[in-house]
Amino acid sequence: MRTYTFLSHLPLLSKRFPLKILFVAFVGIHIPLFAIIGYLLISRFPIDAAKTIGLLTLVFTLLATGITLFLLNKLLKPVMIAKNALNDYIAFSKTPDLPLTFEDEAGVLMADVQQAINELEKYEEERQNVLHVLSHDLQSPVRTAMGALALLEDETDPEQRKELEGMLKETLDKQLKQLRYYLQLLKEQKLNSELDAEKVSIPVPILIGEVAKDLHMQMKAKGIDLTIGGFEGSLALPKHSLQRVLKNVLDNAIKYSNVGGNIEISAIKEEHTLKIAVKDYGVGFNESCAKAIFAYNSPLQRLGTSNEPSTGIGMYLCKNMMRRIGGEISATSEGKGKGATFTIIYTTRS
Repeated sequence: MRTYTFLSHLPLLSKRFPLKILFVAFVGIHIPLFAIIGYLLISRFPIDAAKTIGLLTLVFTLLATGITLFLLNKLLKPVMIAKNALNDYIAFSKTPDLPLTFEDEAGVLMADVQQAINELEKYEEERQNVLHVLSHDLQSPVRTAMGALALLEDETDPEQRKELEGMLKETLDKQLKQLRYYLQLLKEQKLNSELDAEKVSIPVPILIGEVAKDLHMQMKAKGIDLTIGGFEGSLALPKHSLQRVLKNVLDNAIKYSNVGGNIEISAIKEEHTLKIAVKDYGVGFNESCAKAIFAYNSPLQRLGTSNEPSTGIGMYLCKNMMRRIGGEISATSEGKGKGATFTIIYTTRS
């Protein structure tokens, strides 16, 4: 670092690393020229011969210097590319595409810069996903509580009120535990990994039933009947992730169902694939919009049939969560006003 520090104090070289390299190369190349000129000055060479030798030495030294400095400048290109890539990423969040096949120090530098930026991009994506999850999920208990309170206001039967109060307390307790769970995972910086929790063996009806119980009050507030059927066996499943996806899908179905409507959940086991279909008979959508539903801030977001709010990211989160556990989710509809079917697909054996 001493040489680098010394050269950095020279005004012409302080801000340009390539100039430091070229300066050192220039001085090093001209040392033999100075030695030859000095020798000719103190030797007994005839003046004409000394001039000729000196002139030829000068010409060839300058030529060699030009070629050497040109090639050195080209060889410094990887360092400058790495530096510019970092500057572009810092200033404009532009992800570079640096070569990764070289094995010398400059090649390793470019590869390390590329890897570091890729890791930063991955971290930023995970950070955004965590914020999306929290932004979406923290609104769910509020909507549930508001629905329960609306039911309590209209309910006059003491027994029914007591039942509703118990359900409200149970729901809020569960949501509070979930919030604490997320905050702990955030503290430990492993929220995304926990979403891909290890599989547990669980009967499929129980997996679905637990989700339905969480949303019972929202269905009751709109007078919606829920039917659950299909495969009843047990499977080793990533319970936490599938239930979060299913909860979002069922919440979506409730939101866009008409008051007094019906929702059907059916589980189908085919070979090593489990399909859970959630079908409603609500507002529906044009089939051409099926993919747009899963976009971030979907252009199809709208208020529910009872003016329930929409964040526009619920289905986007579902798609990402299914991708992380090796599954997928799709949506179909016969058109506006004809309901919709959301199908969660998970391969039980990789």
